[in-house]
Amino acid sequence: MKIAMFSDSFYPVVGGRENVIDNSVKELIKNNKAFVCAPKIKGTLKGKSDNELPYKVLRCNSIRVGKLEYLSVPNKAFRKEVENENVDIIHCQTKYGLLNYAFKLRKKYGIPVVTSIHTNYKDVYFSTKPKFIAKIGLKYVVRQLNKCDKIIAISNYMKQQVESLGVNAPIQIIKNGVNFYQCKLTKQQQFDFVNKTYNIDDDDFVFLYVGRVIKSKNIEFQLETIKQLATLTDKKFKFVIVGNGQDEKYLQEKSKSLGIDDKVIFTGLVSDIENLYAIYSRADIFYFASLTDNDPLTIVEAAFNSTPSLLVEKTGGAERIIHEKNGFVCKYDKSAFASMMLDILNGKYDLEKISQQANATIPESWETVTNKYIEEYKKTILDYKSKKNEH
Repeated sequence: MKIAMFSDSFYPVVGGRENVIDNSVKELIKNNKAFVCAPKIKGTLKGKSDNELPYKVLRCNSIRVGKLEYLSVPNKAFRKEVENENVDIIHCQTKYGLLNYAFKLRKKYGIPVVTSIHTNYKDVYFSTKPKFIAKIGLKYVVRQLNKCDKIIAISNYMKQQVESLGVNAPIQIIKNGVNFYQCKLTKQQQFDFVNKTYNIDDDDFVFLYVGRVIKSKNIEFQLETIKQLATLTDKKFKFVIVGNGQDEKYLQEKSKSLGIDDKVIFTGLVSDIENLYAIYSRADIFYFASLTDNDPLTIVEAAFNSTPSLLVEKTGGAERIIHEKNGFVCKYDKSAFASMMLDILNGKYDLEKISQQANATIPESWETVTNKYIEEYKKTILDYKSKKNEH
């Protein structure tokens, strides 16, 4: 089988979607043929340039519409390259430029189109745009999803939400996997490395965030709860924020204005997996308060490194968490979060046992997840051919 993985965002942009594409395509090429199609994006990322990746990346022209956002423009040379590949199925990770091109390829060559949904569209649109624009945007997304032959949702929450918006295309839930990378450093070496690199004391309790450093991830809420926690305890702790993004300077200033910059560490982007997993391993709690993410990769990565997560209850991201068993969930309230964090700091919970359960119950390898993709691809191709023959 030959699979074309389309996305309007890819390296050197770094985020959950980009990591999903990279890890899944690396698995797909073990027993199938697969390649990535993405827009041209300025910048470089060490170890992730197109010629360093183990699979082919085809780039189309693009128009930059934000700091890390690009609109794909499938130019003639790009289209010729793609169409010469004779693919069996297209898996598109975004809903704009390249998905529209995928629909054209389906019409021209009879290639079925699958898409993944990673984003809580309703919350994102209504939190960032005027209502009338949000409604237009949601209608567009629903229309795009309904054109697809199969939708892969990464959480049951996401499936239910898009169905409530009027999506009636078939939906299959496949949660994200994790890179089962075995670190070269021992647990103690990881601990020492992170402490030395980021000036963390041995007795500091560490709350960790990994991801895009942007307002929509709700990092301001996290900083405000850290402020509240600091007023409730004299115990030593740090909040480590790993990643980069357009709001990094704003959030650094926010932490200063709250008077907690001595407790908050911005590491910038950490792309080396050995170093990133060392940070996960050093952390005591992975703290993620986003309301718009669904099954974030970072929660799974944290669990793989035996670090339990603290999330907002009744969100897509919290679906894997059994409260006080393999992690923690809390109602969306700053004081409630600060209180729960204080309880964790004060040893109310057996954190070692919860960490072990997080590791035992949450991570699933990308090999396993990608095999689920392949089964859905096969079913989708058969269903598409069957429907085509009926007409």
